[in-house]
Amino acid sequence: MKRFFILLFMILLVLGGCSQTVITEEPTEEFIKLLEKEDLNSQYIEWYGRHVDLNDRVYFYHTATGFKIDFHGRVLNITMHLEYKNNDIYYSVGKDGEDLLTSDVFIQSEERSVLSIEFDTYGDHSVEVVKRSEPEDGITSIESFETNGYFKEITQSENQLHFLIMGASGISGHGALGSPGQPRSTMNSSSLHSFGYLTAKAFDGTFEFVANSGWGLKFGYNDLTGEDNIAKAYEFKGINQDQGIIYIEDEHEKVPDFIIINLGGNDYTAVINKLSGFEKTEKILEFKGAVAQFILRLREDAPNAHILWTMTEGSQNGKAASEVFSQLDESDKAYVHMVIIKQVGDDGDLAGANNHASYITHQKSAQSLIDVINEILDINE
Repeated sequence: MKRFFILLFMILLVLGGCSQTVITEEPTEEFIKLLEKEDLNSQYIEWYGRHVDLNDRVYFYHTATGFKIDFHGRVLNITMHLEYKNNDIYYSVGKDGEDLLTSDVFIQSEERSVLSIEFDTYGDHSVEVVKRSEPEDGITSIESFETNGYFKEITQSENQLHFLIMGASGISGHGALGSPGQPRSTMNSSSLHSFGYLTAKAFDGTFEFVANSGWGLKFGYNDLTGEDNIAKAYEFKGINQDQGIIYIEDEHEKVPDFIIINLGGNDYTAVINKLSGFEKTEKILEFKGAVAQFILRLREDAPNAHILWTMTEGSQNGKAASEVFSQLDESDKAYVHMVIIKQVGDDGDLAGANNHASYITHQKSAQSLIDVINEILDINE
């Protein structure tokens, strides 16, 4: 018996020594639970639209900007900031592939807030968060992402069409979810319910907006002189809460396949139609010159992109733009298309808020664009 206890003691001693052996592991993605500072631009986040790294945050100014992130876990916490607030900011929050048009909405109202997204199960999950409000409503940024699991690398499709979408209230979804007689608010407005986004969505495309209500191609309510306009904003990262351009140059890293434009209405209502005689003629010529210059600039930056310039039936600005297009070189004409879209109240449909197009009208306008793109791509539905 004594020998038995001695043998047992020796076995335990050996096992105890083994248990103290240090086992090292190479770091893996399983250890990445927090994304902040330089990690905000990494393989773990897909950013939508134009964004800027600034002061250890990522700023995103335009509407329809946001991100997609994949993780293994159950909870995702996003620390967000809202500066120079003019209105609450509305976001669509899609979980595991939910449609952003019908998914939950997050309302950002505080200077600093944490959006906490929870799932029923601990496992692989995906989250999309996209801003529906406009630049003038406030400046938005993200400080960090944190999960109780770990982040996974984003896999991006190489074959997605990219849509560059530019305009003013007609394309930003201004009042699209509202009713006749209502004023515009961030609650009843959504760029994700506008014909530009709906067109990109129909082709499972990526999207990039340069837009703000009241702006023009040359002249707008934001600046009657024609100094700050969408053509100029195209060259930079964003527009601020006071409707001024944020002078951080955009490198146009993502070359578009299709460029959707809805501009000219504000040029005429804010400036041109208030004039008469020679002064009006002069401003119309300035507008036409701006159309030509903008088209040629886009052709230079994206020579293979098709430009879809939208207008409502009989609009003065559309007629002026068409006259410019007719003078383009044949090589340019093949890539520039005038597309007629629905007016507010067409087909007996009710208007949205602030006498702007309703969601149903935006859907019909999107279908007009979809039909043209299908012809360009030679797709037979």
